[in-house]
Amino acid sequence: MRSQMTLLDKRVDIRFSRLLSISFLLFITVGVLFGFQNSYAQIINDTQNDSQLNLELTDQNSTNNTNTMIASETTENSEEPTTPIQFISKIRTLLNQTIEEYNNQNFTGAEELATSVYLDNFEYVEAPLAEKDRPLMETTEIMMREELRQMILDEVPKEELVSHIEDINNNLDRAVELLSGSSSASS
Repeated sequence: MRSQMTLLDKRVDIRFSRLLSISFLLFITVGVLFGFQNSYAQIINDTQNDSQLNLELTDQNSTNNTNTMIASETTENSEEPTTPIQFISKIRTLLNQTIEEYNNQNFTGAEELATSVYLDNFEYVEAPLAEKDRPLMETTEIMMREELRQMILDEVPKEELVSHIEDINNNLDRAVELLSGSSSASS
C-alpha cells in the first residue's frame, strides 16, 4: 500500500508540478501581455502629446509669422517710394535697421535687410544715378551688393560695419545732391 501511495504521491507531484509550470507560464504570458499593453498605451499617449505639442507650436509659429507679415506690410505699405530720392530715404532707414540687427547679433536679419537695401531699393536709383555719375553709382552698388553683405556674413567688428555704412550714406548724400539738381555734377 505504501508503494501505491508513493506512486500516487509522485503522480500528484508531477501533475502539480505541471500545473505549477503551466500556471507560471500563464502568469508570465499575462504579465508580458499586460506590460505590452501598458507600453503600447504609453506610446499612444506620448504620440498624442507630441501631436498636440506640434499643433501648439504650429499655431504659435503661424501667429508669429502673421504678426511679422502684418508688421512688414504696414511698414512697406505706409509710403511706398516712387522717386529715387524716396528710395534713398528708405535705403537709409534699412541701413539703420541693419545696424540694429547686427548689434543684436541677428546676423541673418541684418543680412536680409542689407539684401533688401540693394535688391528692393537701390535698383530703382541705379539708372537715374548712372546718368549723372556712373562711377558713384557703381561704387555705391558694390558697397551695398557685395561688401556690406560680405561684412555681415564675416561678422566683422561692429565699428567696421558702422564705418562702412557711413561711407555708403556719404555716397547717398552725393546721389541726393545729383538727383535733386541742387549741385552741379562735376565729372
